[in-house]
Amino acid sequence: MGRLGPGMLAAALVAGSGIGLLAAPAGAAGSPTVVTVAESPTWGKVLVLGNGRAVYRLTADGRDKSVCFGACAKVWPPVLLAAGQKKPTGHGVSGLGTIKRPGGARQVTFDGIPLYLYVGDHQAGQANGNVKDTWGQWWVVDPASPRTAPTAATSTATTAPGAGVAY
Repeated sequence: MGRLGPGMLAAALVAGSGIGLLAAPAGAAGSPTVVTVAESPTWGKVLVLGNGRAVYRLTADGRDKSVCFGACAKVWPPVLLAAGQKKPTGHGVSGLGTIKRPGGARQVTFDGIPLYLYVGDHQAGQANGNVKDTWGQWWVVDPASPRTAPTAATSTATTAPGAGVAY
């Protein structure tokens, strides 16, 4: 895969999805939920949705188990299957699955890790959610090593890995 700059990444990913860039859960309505790999200028290869939004994991989650509900899910919307979608679509990604959330929605997982968006990412290509907050430690997902904390590929990170944040 070639390296995408923030503008190219944003354009490529927004064009492919129709998933909103605000706090609405990914995939809840509209186009099918697609997970792919992109090159983040800061974090290297990371999982993103088809619209370019970085996806995150919460280290407190268990395998195939989410602990992020209520207020947590407002800041960290779960990546959900689109209405009528039976399974997530992966472009260059295998190991995708789903878990059932309260209310019946299906949350997308990667290698058993529940996936989320971050409301602090305001456009495709951003990855500002490598933070520690009320609910725990959040990281972008490295497809080669999904349970490992990412290492910044450059020193231009705007959010230090694990930096505390309040909402």
